[in-house]
Amino acid sequence: MVKLCIRLWLHFWHNIRSSLLAGGYILFPVPLIFGLLAKLMHSKLWFGDYQAIACAGQKVLQNAPIYSLGLKCDGMHASSYVYIPIVAQAAGFVEGLVTERGFFWLYLIAFLASLAILIWFSFFSNKAPGHWRDRLPFMVFLSGSAFMWGNVAVILHGAILASVLLLETMPVLFITCVAISAWVKPVFLTYLIVILLADRPIQQRLGLAATGLIAGLFPTLIFACFGGTEAQNWFHLLSHFVYEETPGYGFFGWLALAGIKSNSLLVQLAYLVFAALIGLSGLSLSEGLRLTQKDRLWLALSLAALLIPRIMSQDVFLLAPGMIVVAQKSAQLLTRQAFQRGQMIVLCLCSLALLGGLTNLANVLTPLSLLGLCVYILYMGQSVFKERRRRILARMISRLRTVIPKSRSVL
Repeated sequence: MVKLCIRLWLHFWHNIRSSLLAGGYILFPVPLIFGLLAKLMHSKLWFGDYQAIACAGQKVLQNAPIYSLGLKCDGMHASSYVYIPIVAQAAGFVEGLVTERGFFWLYLIAFLASLAILIWFSFFSNKAPGHWRDRLPFMVFLSGSAFMWGNVAVILHGAILASVLLLETMPVLFITCVAISAWVKPVFLTYLIVILLADRPIQQRLGLAATGLIAGLFPTLIFACFGGTEAQNWFHLLSHFVYEETPGYGFFGWLALAGIKSNSLLVQLAYLVFAALIGLSGLSLSEGLRLTQKDRLWLALSLAALLIPRIMSQDVFLLAPGMIVVAQKSAQLLTRQAFQRGQMIVLCLCSLALLGGLTNLANVLTPLSLLGLCVYILYMGQSVFKERRRRILARMISRLRTVIPKSRSVL
């Protein structure tokens, strides 16, 4: 049944392929462009996430509470602050040195620089896999809020991408960036999959990943265990936004579409199983398709985005290159028709998201599109492992004994 559905889907898209190649790709950025224009003309709530952090920093300087649904500061339209106190304390320290206005300009520079590196490397750089036209459809997953809300996640994604460029010569820098990002948003620990898929000895992979995991979780665990009433207020506020108000487009969003709340132990365990399967699929693809170090890293960056349980628009900048790697490399090395049409499958899923963006059904079709990409990764991973089990296991065993030489350039 699955094979029949894939064949029918591919047959349908084969009939419109010529029109897409003739210029249809330009449609994919349309929802983003119109979303930006709409926010520029009608919205006054710009940089809401920055204002929440800056306001919390001011509250720290005033020794006032930072966790409430109605966080307010003079001259700001602040939203609720949902990060651990160390972030507000850092903001307060900077504001105490350069004032809130100075903090804003520093934040704005970092935000714009991160946007530039994310957009360039994800969609237009010739150092990323595939032609820029192949990556352009993934721009459909971005929305105006990714730019106008000023979410700190953009800065964190940009910093991590910059550190990946130096991964071979400075792996500690990458681990440090991931750990600090996890202090702000623990879900950024999904980027540790970059280390787990890197072309390095397994002992080094596990050691670096464990170091990043411990360093990234330590401040949050300390606050959650010993923060008292403040920690309880933080947890209730965070749960309200994550599980009820905006579950996002990822794992939590898929469950929300099915009417299932994500704030249960069973769901958390199910997510760990899902993350493990995606990780194993990435490992299977990396070893079975004999990906280069460059392709491994791009694949891992894309999988890290898919592994974020509450995917928001600002989390999908790096989605395109890794999906292009899977589509292209599987087509070169495998013979099945479904694999040879990998790029078309990916394009179909992006088109489903485009349909949502053009018809105000994005809250439904975007999560389904991202779910489809995850299913594609899982299907490809198990298929490659099934066909190349011995090769994969042999390469993994060799990684236990071999030291991979370092190189200066990665991406």
